[in-house]
Amino acid sequence: MSQIEEETQWLRSTILPKILKSGRLVDNYSDAKTDTFQVGDIEIDVIGHAEAFMLTTCYRTTINFEYDGAKFQRKMVVKKTPQLPPPIYESIQFGALFSNEINFYTQILPEIQGLAGGKFAAPKYYYSELNQYSAVVILENFAEQGWRVTKDRVGLSLEHALKAVNYLGKFHGFAYALKHKYPERFAQLTSGLRESRYASDEVHPDWKLTGETGIKRAAKAVATYQPQIDEEFVKKFSVLIADSTQYGRQRVAPREPLATLCHGDYVRNNVAYKYNDGEEPEEIMMFDYQTLRVSSPMIDLSVFLAISVYADVRYANFDAIFDEYCSALYGSYKNHTKEEVPESMSRAELLKEYVRFLPYSVSITAFFLMTLVDPMDISPQEMFATQFTPEEIIERTMTQGGEVVDREVAHQIKEMLELSQKCGVSIDDGIDVEKLAKA
Repeated sequence: MSQIEEETQWLRSTILPKILKSGRLVDNYSDAKTDTFQVGDIEIDVIGHAEAFMLTTCYRTTINFEYDGAKFQRKMVVKKTPQLPPPIYESIQFGALFSNEINFYTQILPEIQGLAGGKFAAPKYYYSELNQYSAVVILENFAEQGWRVTKDRVGLSLEHALKAVNYLGKFHGFAYALKHKYPERFAQLTSGLRESRYASDEVHPDWKLTGETGIKRAAKAVATYQPQIDEEFVKKFSVLIADSTQYGRQRVAPREPLATLCHGDYVRNNVAYKYNDGEEPEEIMMFDYQTLRVSSPMIDLSVFLAISVYADVRYANFDAIFDEYCSALYGSYKNHTKEEVPESMSRAELLKEYVRFLPYSVSITAFFLMTLVDPMDISPQEMFATQFTPEEIIERTMTQGGEVVDREVAHQIKEMLELSQKCGVSIDDGIDVEKLAKA
């Protein structure tokens, strides 16, 4: 039996009856009419790695069925963990990732929708399960509502960037309002979130080597394309992020007064837009809430601008982009609290915080941008099953994506230096460097 046949049978026999009984499949569900449920044709369209980089197995499905004498059609997206050996499954931290997403749709989203008057755009939730070494989340296919992910995997336009940071500012402003007005409720809603990236000290050796090599490539790129940058600054950056787990764990830890609810992986892969007839973006919605965390809002802003926008847009329009974010943040906060914005959230303070997160976002660029610019023609399961030699990993990491990646990484390090000097904030501000050295 092929994989698609197996998935079709799994949906037909196991999952759809469960969704029906939950009341999420039809509005008029009644136990007395369960016998009238008949599943017809099921179509499956696997989302390939060329469309979006994912560690999960993802597919769209169109399901035709009858219930209580009426015909229905539902279009869904199924996201599942691939079949992996337990050590690899645990190293990716799939349990925490899916736990967070399930927590969002079942606990956090209903609260947000209540406070936002139902105006917070999010896909409809159908089903989820979390097992020891497997997990599933099934959502509405939001393409049916006119949403779509950008055609470009990276290098989004200024218009796309402005929509994204405006939405992000509104989200963070709402989260701050919830935290300040209803602190106990905020604490309760976020208490179930699990660390999805830095919980384990164990890092897959291939990923570790890729990260180490990415840092070397970044230093080489700076020497080639931004030679005016002092080698000592590049060395300081390289040493700071050398142990990505220890550095990341410190950097993302919630610190007052700026800690709030953050998406945690706010990038092109995880946002969808609606467009007008002229193909101009008009609305945006984020999804994939596996990396939700309470942290600095700059984790979201810095990573989006680093990994989804190139320097020709980000650097040339930085003040306009940052102002758009701040304006949306302040408007949202005032609207939901009816109070003035605290001084701790001033533009100057947020810009300093942005600088503190630049090593974090640039390190992600050094690790991940090459995959967006030049995707490997291989599925997640194939990737984890393939044994690459250290030499192959080093060769790929030093060259994948070519000059586009080298120039962009080098320019981001230039921007980091300039903003650090402008704000008077060291790139290791707030980090216990001695603790990093001992790790």
